[in-house]
Amino acid sequence: HECIVTSFPPASQEGRMQHQGMDVDYDDGLDAANIAAAQGMSRQQQYMGNDFYIPEGQGMMQNDNYMMPDLVVEFLREFRDLVHRDVYVQDSTGAFKPDILSRQEKLDGIHMSYQLKFASISERFYKQSTWPHPDLVYPILEDDVFLMLYKELYFRHVYARLGQSLTLEQRMESYDNYCLLFDRIFGDEDDMQAIDLPDQWLWDMVEEFVYQFQEFCRYRSKDLKKRTAAEMEALAAKPTAWDTLEVMGYLQKMVSKSEINQILRDDANDPEACRLHLALAGEVGISHVQNVLGYFSLVSMARVHVMCGDYYTALKTVDNLDFRGNTTDQVPMYMRVTSCYITLYYNMGFSFMMMRRYSEAVKTLTQVLLYIQRTQHLAQPYQYEQTAKRSEQMYKLITMCISLCPQRMVEDSITSYLTDKYTDQVARLSKGDESMFEEFFGYAGPKSIYPGVPNYNDVPAKEITQALSQQWTVFLSELRQQQKLPTIRSYLKLYTKISTAKLATFADIPESVLRAHIMCLKHKSRGNAPADFSLDKSVVNIADTRVAPTLAHFYIKHINKLDQQVAELTQIR
Repeated sequence: HECIVTSFPPASQEGRMQHQGMDVDYDDGLDAANIAAAQGMSRQQQYMGNDFYIPEGQGMMQNDNYMMPDLVVEFLREFRDLVHRDVYVQDSTGAFKPDILSRQEKLDGIHMSYQLKFASISERFYKQSTWPHPDLVYPILEDDVFLMLYKELYFRHVYARLGQSLTLEQRMESYDNYCLLFDRIFGDEDDMQAIDLPDQWLWDMVEEFVYQFQEFCRYRSKDLKKRTAAEMEALAAKPTAWDTLEVMGYLQKMVSKSEINQILRDDANDPEACRLHLALAGEVGISHVQNVLGYFSLVSMARVHVMCGDYYTALKTVDNLDFRGNTTDQVPMYMRVTSCYITLYYNMGFSFMMMRRYSEAVKTLTQVLLYIQRTQHLAQPYQYEQTAKRSEQMYKLITMCISLCPQRMVEDSITSYLTDKYTDQVARLSKGDESMFEEFFGYAGPKSIYPGVPNYNDVPAKEITQALSQQWTVFLSELRQQQKLPTIRSYLKLYTKISTAKLATFADIPESVLRAHIMCLKHKSRGNAPADFSLDKSVVNIADTRVAPTLAHFYIKHINKLDQQVAELTQIR
């Protein structure tokens, strides 16, 4: 990965959204000549008067890259002017203060250009090619600040279109631009003070930064033996580019300089202070951008830790976030951007699962899945595919958690979905089928990275392979520890008292080993097992924990359905 609407999204394969087929109510005034120019057709074949923009002083360049449709030039200029629009007005005392209405109009205009117009022009003009290179755009705009923002969009579009065909030079250039952009934003320079961007763009910016880092880690650790000598030399020449410590350093820098952790801690200690809410509502310009980037950097840092396999640190990173909001009328900041919400809870849920905190994993993933169910009708069409894939991943994570640690309190809608779609798979998982767990884990888990810089002179292929499969190796070790637990658990459901010798015979394991398995079951269940039990010397005593059936929930559910149907029929009538 919108707060429900998602903008032109980061270009990741793992969570990228496509704009093909997107319905946009935007009259872009396209004509045949403009389309021909954007598609790279020759000037001699398609030139029609002044329909092509030629940068001043360039004349009739033979290079088609210089030929930009008037519409693209007009859009970029309007976009630049929106970014630099002044929202300060002079009051009766002569002081200059930000005008709330003017600021909102500015943000709405930037949001429209970023989310709809850029996507629409990309679809119509640059569907099979890239946008004009920033070096060709600069003579038109002559604005260093906006050029950094344009580069961010340009390289995001390049990643979406070229994928694995990206050159090393393009990857390096994108990294340099992100470093420059973040340095300028947190550098408190005068020409940056008026910069104010929508939350959606700021989230996509940080998310794309992490995605491109992830892609570069794959690039520099995959098929190294097939790389040319020139590529290996170029990689070795810039070891700090997209280095894990450098990327984490920039994320940490944005967290530190925004002082977002201190603001969140103050709100946790004194909810009535509402420091975060006041900062987000009151700060204008670059101060607002810094606060929001700092907040989103916490979420992205957690994602990087998960990719590296450090689940404890991932959870500690987001420990200060406003999960409950400061007051009842405020929603947490991460819920302002839906893809941020989904990314945060997905990585938290996966971390809980890998730390064997299965109940918390199910609770966390269920919360965001219910939110998606309630708000899916508000999503844009191009969000459906990605949201559906992420939802499917979370359903499979929940399925694995429930198989490893059966739980009583799981939402009915979640249980019904799993029962309807994964009936056979659930049965195999409950029996400890490793191949089924591997299939689910491979689809639902985040992609691991090799965080180090390889030795390009002596490629450590074995080390890289081990690092990339480390998450599954750790999970498989946990799974094998529980191989006999489903069988033991099933027999405990049938008895109120059973000797360890008899239970060992049923489970087909030695009695001495059974005791270790019983303690393992007790430890890993953490109060969520269908049967509670105690071991008294050589006898297992099982407590009756069955809950008396109640029909209240059934009737409430169907009453609500009836009320909904009556309301719909009343509207039709």
